[in-house]
Amino acid sequence: MTKEEILHKLVQDIRLRGLSEDTVAEYQTKARVFMEHFDKPADQMGEAEFREFLQYLQDERKLSPASINTYNSGLRFLYEITLEQNLNYKRIPRVKEPILLPNIMTVKEIEKFFGVIDDLRYKAIFLTVYGSGLRLREVRHLRISDVDSEQMRLFIYQSKGKKDRFAVLSQTSLTVLREYWKAYRPNHPEGYLFLNRAGTECILTALFKTLLKNIAIVPS
Repeated sequence: MTKEEILHKLVQDIRLRGLSEDTVAEYQTKARVFMEHFDKPADQMGEAEFREFLQYLQDERKLSPASINTYNSGLRFLYEITLEQNLNYKRIPRVKEPILLPNIMTVKEIEKFFGVIDDLRYKAIFLTVYGSGLRLREVRHLRISDVDSEQMRLFIYQSKGKKDRFAVLSQTSLTVLREYWKAYRPNHPEGYLFLNRAGTECILTALFKTLLKNIAIVPS
């Protein structure tokens, strides 16, 4: 097969297993980078190239253990599922990731963070993320009907691992969400709460990350 034929089959295999579109994009990119590195279709390579590539990522590109392990997962799927090759995984180990304590914001840092957000929409988003412990992807797909003000909880549909769950809704978050709803009146066919400026689609996760960077460099 050609490189493009392999990538096409890879995408089909990922989707057939019901994995997320984020996984589709991630694994497709990893497989493409791997094949471009050797300038060969993956079915003309095997365990030796796999090991050499991981070593290259570690020694030359200096990627983090988490990034290398993501490549490892994507290429394992490529060989085991798409190319139907049995690899000796003991010879292709995952990089051991260091266990680090998370950086926890102080009360003053939290107050400063929310104090510089002057956009009600973003304030509602980040209060929901912080108060309910949501991932950005989860808050992006939050629907109006997912907000349960009676039982003070949020319904999170198809969270990590394709599992539904509930998250606690704080009174502060609920108050700001109500202010946001009254101000913006989001009206999407699928009921999404946070929309782009045009009001046609879910707000992009990239915008959250850009805003976080901007907030991080605001002077004291």
